Amino acid sequence: MAVLSGSWVQSLCIVGASSFALLLSSTLARCAPSSFIVSNYSIAPFSIESNGLPKGWGLRILAGRPNVKIIKEKDKNILRLRSKHSSIVLYKDLNVDLKIFPYLKWRWKVTKLPEGADARLDNRDDQAAGIYIAFPRFPKMINTQLLAYIWETSAPVGTSIRNKKNSAVHYIVIRSGKSRLNEWITEERNVMEDYRKVFGKEPPIVGRVAILIDSDDTHSQAESFFERIEFIRQPHVQMWLPGIQLVKSTIPAP
Repeated sequence: MAVLSGSWVQSLCIVGASSFALLLSSTLARCAPSSFIVSNYSIAPFSIESNGLPKGWGLRILAGRPNVKIIKEKDKNILRLRSKHSSIVLYKDLNVDLKIFPYLKWRWKVTKLPEGADARLDNRDDQAAGIYIAFPRFPKMINTQLLAYIWETSAPVGTSIRNKKNSAVHYIVIRSGKSRLNEWITEERNVMEDYRKVFGKEPPIVGRVAILIDSDDTHSQAESFFERIEFIRQPHVQMWLPGIQLVKSTIPAP
């Protein structure tokens, strides 16, 4: 039997180690969870804090009074948000790697749009519903970037709007107008690809997810509902959406 040279033995060891590593990573991938759940109010036991918020969520009041409540609909717990001349944010800190979970999936329903709202106009920048994905970068207090998936009153679906008041915030219009009001809709977005298109680079770790409703600019009212929110590995829903078009927000002439 011929004796293998040292270089051949080294090559075989490298190949063997590589094969084992591939097998191990494949096995771990199959065993790893298929999603990272941000919120699911139907999971028991479901707990509510003393302030009425879902456990693990914080509240920031930008204007007016908050109206946030967990209610039942067809024996399911859902989150209801109402706004009357107000602007409120629910947020949850987390740590999500988009290389593992690149897609965001959620269910929402809008029943009332803020009248006359338009995210392209600074003095009418209200939405009935929005999910904000925060990407903190050092120093995070002044360098955090946000992607916001919104249900708009006026701006067309597929529009990307850079907020003039805060240039780190970019809206992507997922739904617009009264079409499909009062209807539960499941949405999916490739957050990694959206970040690349909007910011032109690879995304950092997701550090926070927030839900927003506001009607303070238009001095009107809005109402929306949320169910399950999660980051997933693979898409489940085939949803067509026009290409992203970047639009700068403006202030209308008096």
